[in-house]
Amino acid sequence: MIDKMTKSPKPSGTMSLYAEVARLKAGGADIISFAVGELDINSPESAKRAGIKAIDDNFTRYTVSDGIAELRQAIAQSLSAETGQNFAMEQVIISNGSKQASFNLLAAVLNRGDEVIIPSPYFPSHLRQVELLGATPRLLETSLAGGFQIKAELLKNLITDKTKVLLINSPHNPTGAVYTKETLTGIAEVVKENNILLLLDEIYSGLVFPPAEEYSMLKLFPELKNNFLIAGGFSKAFAMTGWRVGFAAGPLEIIEAAGIIQSNTTTNVCSISQKAALAAMQQDPDFVKKLLPDLISKRDTAVELLNSINGLDCLVAGGAFYLFPSVKKFIGKTYDGHKVETSQDIASYLLRKHGLAVVPGESFGAPGFIRLNFSICQTDLQKGLKRLKDGLEQLQ
Repeated sequence: MIDKMTKSPKPSGTMSLYAEVARLKAGGADIISFAVGELDINSPESAKRAGIKAIDDNFTRYTVSDGIAELRQAIAQSLSAETGQNFAMEQVIISNGSKQASFNLLAAVLNRGDEVIIPSPYFPSHLRQVELLGATPRLLETSLAGGFQIKAELLKNLITDKTKVLLINSPHNPTGAVYTKETLTGIAEVVKENNILLLLDEIYSGLVFPPAEEYSMLKLFPELKNNFLIAGGFSKAFAMTGWRVGFAAGPLEIIEAAGIIQSNTTTNVCSISQKAALAAMQQDPDFVKKLLPDLISKRDTAVELLNSINGLDCLVAGGAFYLFPSVKKFIGKTYDGHKVETSQDIASYLLRKHGLAVVPGESFGAPGFIRLNFSICQTDLQKGLKRLKDGLEQLQ
């Protein structure tokens, strides 16, 4: 058992960094963190009130494993409106965050030896989940020069007779890219031609900055309805990371299988959190829209400063709340006699010498990059950007 555990996939790099930053702060260190993937705002008041009411009403027992009917129905109605498809409540299960949603879906459809195509840079847990299930991740390379968009020809070249799933995420973590209509069209053609499943992680849905546009693939390509799986949740667009509410949606037989997996692992999502999520949907449906002007302002502030640093290249994020600049031109430089050989080294240097936490690109399969969350308070954003600029410019 111990040998098996030591050979199993690694824990989340971003959460390990979060733990390290928390440890340093607890010890009195002055750390500004661009590392954690959450908004710097509180959950909607409607969600908090509903959570308190659920406790006062003693709604603190088991719910059905798939989630309370009212929340499943609300999500089904929302998906129906967004996609133009008729989602029934039975096609939705409530999960402990979108990570569990994607894992349950993958577990429901994958056999050992199946292949899952994942664009790179990637969200680390997507890769780890595929590995944990005994399937094989195949990485689809994207580039900064290409706006981190998926090229259909490269996707076609990765398809084999073992390909089962294409897993995509738009708006994208870590790059902030939003897939264009052209990109989605190319993806749809490959999915249809090869009759594979398309798992779309929609956890950043709604967090899109004009002129970028967010498209519903099912509305564009309704013929994909039997190929389409969705993992989503309330963590990002409703600032409810700690509540742990996600959902999985798709064809009935796959959702039923995912529900069986969940019933035998975690049972139900916290009853209180489910009531809070329902209230957020019903009473604050425009919550994410109200966040966009502030996020755009912070993004533009960060991009302007980042692109003023000689040697640093940064894509203007079309969505989510991340920037993913290349720091490749700083590799090979030195500080205090130490040579910087990786973006991991740069991240360690910035944390130790400048009190700034960033996530190294190695965590996302992209050496030579760092990820910054620009959704922090304006004061810390300005201070953190200055520390980044000073730190990089001090490398010799």
